[in-house]
Parts: sequence; structure tokens; C-alpha cells
Amino acid sequence: MLHAQGVDFVAHSPSGHEIASVAAIERPDLVVVGQPADLSVADTVRRLSRLRPPPTVVAVLPTGQEHVVGYLVALGARGVALRAGSPEDLAAVIASALKGEQHVVAGLHGALAGSVRPRPLEEQPNELLSSREREVLACLAQGMPNREIATALSVTLATVKSHLVRIYAKLEASNRNEALGRAVALGLLR
Repeated sequence: MLHAQGVDFVAHSPSGHEIASVAAIERPDLVVVGQPADLSVADTVRRLSRLRPPPTVVAVLPTGQEHVVGYLVALGARGVALRAGSPEDLAAVIASALKGEQHVVAGLHGALAGSVRPRPLEEQPNELLSSREREVLACLAQGMPNREIATALSVTLATVKSHLVRIYAKLEASNRNEALGRAVALGLLR
């Protein structure tokens, strides 16, 4: 699958320590982290995030580790997929990461929503988003599709779409996954 996307394999290791060491020496553009034998996925991603410049990281979570999705996104992981997911899902996550976008597979949106919540208005950094845009963002974090957001906020579908366009522009995101990742990184969701 990696070769089909034009990705050359530099190294493979079952050790999180070794993955970080090899990345520090080889400076790969992309590191895909599965389940290392000696560290958790989150600890391995944290080590990789300390490298300068940090590589693009895609984390592949085993079942039962869904609770770390928000942490991985906050660490800067460009993609998060499920080990039990389809090869197509992983390919989409890797393709997005290689384009510089953030992508969390749909099966993990619920876990992401459970790990983040909107900050109270008085704690919002720099008032980047309007209060309505923050409400739409909170609905996104809960994994709601556009129609559900429209119903929940008692607005039209067109209004939701226009809020999303403004949110994407303000967060410099190209899709909802990237917007959620940037919102977590900026502290708009916690």
C-alpha cells in the first residue's frame, strides 16, 4: 500500500525506542506507528514529536486504545487509523498526511469527541471563532454530519455549510478532520 502511494520504505522496527532513534538519524518524511512492543503508540508519537523537524506521523491504534486519539492529535499526529480498519481507510489517512492534512478515520470520531469539549467562552483563546462557529465545531467534535448539526442548532443546512467554510478558513483547514485537529492544537477544544 505504501509503495502504491509512492512511499519508499526506510526501516521497520517493533521497538518504539528504535523507531524514534531511526527517525532521528534517517529524517523520514513519514513515520507510521503501529503497536510497538516496548512503548505505547502515544509514547512513541510523543518521542517523534520532539524531533526537529518532526516527521509526519500516522498512528495506527489497536482496539482498546481509542481513548488516546485526542492526545495523538494534540501531539501533532497527522493521521489516526484503526488497526482493525480497512486498508482503504489507512490508505486515505496516509494520503491525507502526505498532503499535510490531518485525518482521523470516521470510526474514531466518537472517541475524539469524548476526549474534547468546548472551552467556556471566557477561556477562548484570541476569540478566533464566533460563538456560533464554536457551537458548530463542538458538533463536529461529536461526529455529527451536517444535517444533524443543522437540526441540533435549529439552522438550515446551508447555514451549517457556510459556518464550516468560515471555520475551515480561520483554522486553515481543508476538511473536518483537519479542523478538529487544529482546534485541539489551538486549545479551542480540550
